Parts: sequence; C-alpha cells; structure tokens
Amino acid sequence: MELATGGAVNQMSILVLNAGSSTLKYALFDDAANTELAGGVIDWHDSDSSATFHFRTSGNEDSHTTVGSSDYRGAVNEILDRLTANGINKPVKAVGHRIVHGGPALNQPVLIDDRVCEELKQISTLAPLHNPPALAAVKAARKVFPGAVHIAVFDTSFYSTLPRHEVVYPLPYQWFEEYGIRRYGFHGISHAYCAKRAAEILKRQDDPNLRLIICHLGNGCSATAVRGEQPVATTMGFTPLEGLMMGTRSGSIDPGILLHLMEQHDMKGDHLDEILNRQSGLLGISGVSSDFREVEQSAIAGHKRASLAIEMFATRIRSAIGAFAVTLGGIDALIFTAGIGEHSQTLRSRVCAGLQALNVLLDENKNRESSADSDIAHADSTSRILVIRTQEEHSIACASQRFLTDLC
Repeated sequence: MELATGGAVNQMSILVLNAGSSTLKYALFDDAANTELAGGVIDWHDSDSSATFHFRTSGNEDSHTTVGSSDYRGAVNEILDRLTANGINKPVKAVGHRIVHGGPALNQPVLIDDRVCEELKQISTLAPLHNPPALAAVKAARKVFPGAVHIAVFDTSFYSTLPRHEVVYPLPYQWFEEYGIRRYGFHGISHAYCAKRAAEILKRQDDPNLRLIICHLGNGCSATAVRGEQPVATTMGFTPLEGLMMGTRSGSIDPGILLHLMEQHDMKGDHLDEILNRQSGLLGISGVSSDFREVEQSAIAGHKRASLAIEMFATRIRSAIGAFAVTLGGIDALIFTAGIGEHSQTLRSRVCAGLQALNVLLDENKNRESSADSDIAHADSTSRILVIRTQEEHSIACASQRFLTDLC
C-alpha cells in the first residue's frame, strides 16, 4: 500500500499501533487525526496459535472473533483485512507507533528507519516488557505498509522538561554523565492527554498554576505531578519498574534486597529481572492474578492474600499522592485514569479513604455512578476528583499528523 501524494492525501488515513507483550491495540483515524474510523485490540495471551480480535467502528458495538494469528505480522495483516472487509479502504499514509522508552537520544516523535530501529533495540533492556514487542510490531507494520511513513511516538517525551533535581538519582554523578542513569518517566502519552483534558474540564486551560496529580492505573501504574500541564515529578524512573506496585511489577523496593539475594542466595541478574518484572506486584502478592478484577473478586470471596495485595496497592498510590501534594503545594484535581483507575470504584474509594487530611473528599454516590470524564468529588472537597478516559491512540495520531505536517 503506497503513500499517495498530491490531492489524494485527503483520502488517506493514519493507523496507530500500541503493542503489548501479548496484545496489539490499534486505531485508524482520518488524515487530520480528528475522527476514529475503526479500532480495537488483538489479544493472544491465552493461546500460542490464535488470537481474539476485537473490532469496532464509529457508532457500532465492539465485535470479537477468534483468528488464527500468533504474531505481530499476522496481527497487522488481520487488521488490514478487517478494515477492508468493512469497507474502510482509505490508504494508510502514516503509522504511528507507541514506543515506551526512547532512551537519552529519542525524546520527540521521529521517523522510523533502520537506524532508529537499531537504537531502540539497543535500549530494549530498559523496558523489557514494552520495547521488544513494539519493535516486533514496527517490523511487521513496515512490511505490511511499506509505502507509509512510520513514526515513533515516545512515552518518555512528556518528561523531557522534568527539573534536574527530579531527573538525577542520588548516586555518583558521573553515572548520570557517563552512563545516562537518570529518571525518564513513562506513560507520558496518557499523562499529557489527561493533563490537557483536566484543564478543559476545569475550564483552566493555559493556567500555569493548575496543580494536578494524575494516577494512571492499569497493568502498569504511575503517578505524575503536573503544574500548568507540565510535569514536575513522576513515580517511574530509569525503567518502567520503579514507582507504584503494578500488575506483575514490584515497583520501588529496597535495592539492598537484590544485593542480599545475589550474595546470599546466588540469584542471577536475569532471574531477578524475571521476578521483578513478571512475577511480582498484584500477581506476586495475591498468587491469584495480575488482573485487578480477578484479585478483587478473590478478595471479596475471602482470599487473604488478595486482600493484602489490594491494601498494599492502594497504600502505595495514596503515599505517592501525599508526596506529590507537598511537591505541588496543594492539589486542584486528583485524576484517575487507565483500566483500573477508570473502572474500579472500589480502588478509587480505597485510595481516597486516606486523603481527608488533604481535604480531598470523595462522593461515594458519584463514585459508584461515575462515567468517563466526570467529577466524583464531594461538594465540600477543596480539590476535584476526576475520572478521565485516557486517549493514547488519539494522542499518537495527533502527534503523527503534526510530524507529517512538519515533514512536508
């Protein structure tokens, strides 16, 4: 599918691919990135030979079928086939790829070529759950759409303006200078969108004093303190492993634990990497699942470790909110977003239960009845509590469209 030129450009579209370890989210937008034409997710985490294909178009219910696709090349081909079968055949002029970690050099959207692919491959160890599948999706999409412009949009971009005192770790300074050991921050695409959307909801666009704390809570979790739509602190760091407890990731722990395990129990780096990234967090504590919904159901049924996992999860989120409230000198709005943040009224209630000291007060009735982009704070709360549906794919499409405009 070749990239058209001239007047045909207006008949083209932008495809967004957001790759996970066993899923591929996708969305097709018009050439101006204003309207989503179709979208969904391909999920093959339960099978090595097939996948569940979710597909939606504007105004239609999500449909799902089982397809015989077991890798990203097959998944991208399935997307193309499904779009064509539904009469959506505008040529793809650009493919925007979500890349979690851009390393020290790549902090703005960039044209993907062989050199960029090699750079991303070199830093894949910094985001082992994210960059390798993203690169696999890039490789597949470049073959399926050879005439399109492929653009990398980075989660780390949002944090390129973090204050130096938030970037540098309290380690030998030469590690920062020579090895690039620094805080990068992640989920930036989501946090940037939520900061902008919150300002719109509160009618405080372009207010440099607007103080937000955004909690992106999904399988991966992070919190970011934002002032005037600019980040001033965030929980994730050099890798997406630091910070809050997550689905399978530990979040921040005492580094002395790792030294102890290496010295006294002869654990190797690759084994610890596997444990910290894939066998910890909600899964490691509950022993039930990394899926918060399953952990929550087990806790309701009386499973003690599941209950412990939820309490730990809420406590760590609450602690981050408290720390960031001090950093900002107060809170104008607390934001919950992503899969857990948007959909779990129980988790929101647990987190807010300890925030009375900040006069952040949840209205439980509003919390139960919440919808996307709503305020669930009590009338007496001095700060708003917003539930926002993050729009990562749309943000990537917009970034890709701006990149194309600049390219021309």
